[in-house]
Amino acid sequence: MAKKEEIDKQIFIISENDIVFSNDIYDAMSDKHLDTCLHLVVISGNVTFRIGIKSFAAGKDDCIIIPNRTSITDIRATDDFRMTGVIVSNKFMHVALPKSNYEATGLLAMANNPVMPLSVEESERIISDFKQVKFRYNGFSHVYYAEMVVRAVEMMVLDMYDIHSGYHADDLKGMDQSAWILRKFVHLLQKGLYRKYRKVEYYASLLNVSPQYLSECCIRANGHNASFFIERFTAEEIAGLLKREDLSIAEVAYQLDFDTTSYFTRYVKRVLGMTPSEYKARFNVKK
Repeated sequence: MAKKEEIDKQIFIISENDIVFSNDIYDAMSDKHLDTCLHLVVISGNVTFRIGIKSFAAGKDDCIIIPNRTSITDIRATDDFRMTGVIVSNKFMHVALPKSNYEATGLLAMANNPVMPLSVEESERIISDFKQVKFRYNGFSHVYYAEMVVRAVEMMVLDMYDIHSGYHADDLKGMDQSAWILRKFVHLLQKGLYRKYRKVEYYASLLNVSPQYLSECCIRANGHNASFFIERFTAEEIAGLLKREDLSIAEVAYQLDFDTTSYFTRYVKRVLGMTPSEYKARFNVKK
């Protein structure tokens, strides 16, 4: 299924994999949905999971938002666990994502902790958004089909921003310029530039600011310096690649443009807390 619609003066095609609806936690968090943004609400029960080296837990009326999906491991749900979720491709999110100063701050806060507690009313609001996205997604006959789907996803994300920002209201005061710089910085990282460029100076030059100013903006907007974000994106990429049985440690190092395997090993030890060999052994992956 695909339908063309003109959005932002470009022809955009909605494919059947751009939006997926799921009520199965193991399916929603499986590796077949990498490079997507996962949104789900827990209806009952509890679930625990791991992203990289960090563990998380969620229960009834919690919302889980995982942007730029990488591998999720150690997924364990209780027998009474029920959920509803919407999985959106990164390509589609780029079109539908609201352009607000909260975007970068919110996305990075969600990356640090993807679990957001909801009130009963907030839970009902997000579930209603999910239903509206599904309704619009299935409404193929609408003359403005693609635009309506984009707007439904945009409204869902805006509701999530609204709820999420309530938990960070004090941190968001007076940071418009910093958040704007951070958003631009994160967009560069989302393009995958960190696979080759891991110096703050490189990104500062692209943004026409000094390295010191870039880090100051990052700290004001999110509490971490620029190096933290570069390392976070790189660490998640490394974790995902090291879990692949078809890639050796040397091949992973080569893909991420590390000069030597020994330097790569030291880097992984610092950002993941263990060597590449130890990481592969932990997940029973052949070296």
